[in-house]
Amino acid sequence: METKQIKVMFLFLYVIMALVCLHQSEAQAPIPSSKDCLSSITNVKGCLDAVKDALKGHFKGLGKECCHAVNGLADDCFPIVFPDNPYIAFLVKAACKGKFGDVNY
Repeated sequence: METKQIKVMFLFLYVIMALVCLHQSEAQAPIPSSKDCLSSITNVKGCLDAVKDALKGHFKGLGKECCHAVNGLADDCFPIVFPDNPYIAFLVKAACKGKFGDVNY
């Protein structure tokens, strides 16, 4: 074989190996279950109802503990828990930050 053909073969081999490694690294990230996602919110009394009320514009029920629980959720949890409301994470976190400036975000 010529050197040009060998270089092309190594290029294809390199691309294939890179794609295999990329696929394996993405597969290692576990997808949280809805039970895991809900556990931190349901552990705070009234927090789940407060988050649901926030969708209607009622933010009074969001307490400091609830805001900390919401902030502690993984990024993948909101689409799992609230699939019809993708913007709820931003809404609740903004409301919490407005009410309690010391809540870490």
